[in-house]
Amino acid sequence: MTERIGDILISGDRIAARVRELVETMAPLYRGRTPVFVAILHGCRPFAEDLARQWPEPAAIECVSARSYDGTVSGRLTVTLPPGLGDKVAGRPVLLIDDIYDTGRTLAAVERKIKALHPQEVRTCVFLRKRHPTGRCAQGGRSRKVVARAAPDWVGFEIEDRFVIGYGLDFCGRYRDLPYIALLEEQP
Repeated sequence: MTERIGDILISGDRIAARVRELVETMAPLYRGRTPVFVAILHGCRPFAEDLARQWPEPAAIECVSARSYDGTVSGRLTVTLPPGLGDKVAGRPVLLIDDIYDTGRTLAAVERKIKALHPQEVRTCVFLRKRHPTGRCAQGGRSRKVVARAAPDWVGFEIEDRFVIGYGLDFCGRYRDLPYIALLEEQP
């Protein structure tokens, strides 16, 4: 199978406008405090960086690693926290940032690990949230149950349950550099 870039779902201009809206909504809640942005790599890196660039006050950015996909197939979730992260988040407000909320499994696992480091609070922001009207997602040819977890505090965009690329999201390490969100189309 080969793949190609399909229809553009969200343009770069729409992304930039939505990032500004999110910052206008979130920043007042952190006024007078320096939040730690904890970005779940690698997919949300452009989103986290754009949020930080628009943020009206200083903010620290830290990264954690969570991997659950091999191509389009979801597998075992692995979360890795960098050494010293506990010292950086303890007693401080944390904004946990992820690229896509699909089953909720990744965000829930990372949030548990961050809360164990004793931050002042943890709030969550995701760039994309997939809609799953049946409570199941079927991406990659397999059905996966959506984790029962509270919804993210903030969501950039809602999309259908399709495999998307661009703006940090990849397929086998490719397409992260696209300045927009597009569908990935596989061809026989």
